[in-house]
Amino acid sequence: MHNAPPASSNENATEGSLFIKALNVLVEINDVPQNALAEHAGVSQGYVSKILCGKQLPKEHLRERLAEYFNLSYREMLDMGRDPSPSDGSEAYSIPFPGSDPASRLDAVREDPSFTLGDVGGPPPRRNHALLASLLRDFKSREIQNRSYTEIPLREATGSMGGGSTETGTRAITYLSFRTEWIRAKGNPEYMSVIRAFGDSMSPTIPDGSVVLVDESRRQFVKNKVFYIRHNAQMYIKRLVGTPADIAIVSDQDGSSLPLQPGEDFEIIGRCIWTARDIE
Repeated sequence: MHNAPPASSNENATEGSLFIKALNVLVEINDVPQNALAEHAGVSQGYVSKILCGKQLPKEHLRERLAEYFNLSYREMLDMGRDPSPSDGSEAYSIPFPGSDPASRLDAVREDPSFTLGDVGGPPPRRNHALLASLLRDFKSREIQNRSYTEIPLREATGSMGGGSTETGTRAITYLSFRTEWIRAKGNPEYMSVIRAFGDSMSPTIPDGSVVLVDESRRQFVKNKVFYIRHNAQMYIKRLVGTPADIAIVSDQDGSSLPLQPGEDFEIIGRCIWTARDIE
């Protein structure tokens, strides 16, 4: 086993990404159950799931432990993630078995004959390089797409642009994809959500049935901006005018204004920043 040399945080993150890429491919090729991998590594199945999804970067000692499951070194795993298709035609990504019988493989990783060459009792089975390269390309493609686009949850909550809405749920119904560069220019996507808006009191700014992007980190009153608000237990999308001490709720369609009264139930949930176009 080759121990990994100390690395900077950036190097560690890069190596971690390569390792996770290779780990996903090996798990898929060998049809490895997450609980078996977790038991071998001495961690929970949930932790392994987070690693495979790229949500958790394992420490180096754990990466080596996971590599051992496939009878590979940590460096061999990195090479696999870095260069999925060796030009020299070598068998750099072959996974050796401790014995000639696949059943004697470490932790009895299940074997699919379609991925091997040779029979039991012959040379150790070898991985199909073309398949491995294809799977790694698929992972790379998904990584690029994930970097290019950011998913924002569409909440079950709704915003009324008329008589008010009581739908306040935070559960995500689905996710909408936005270009990462664009949405990060608007703010932090981690604090954003999308809601459905109904009613015509905010037209033409926000038409009935629109989906509206809300930045929930922007809860400070800003004069003449559109907000997602709670007022007297009802949810609205409205424009706010006046001053922080004297706020009025305005409808764009007819310009009607409703001043807030002292002691009324009122909260700014977030700033409405887009609905198929920027909201001014």
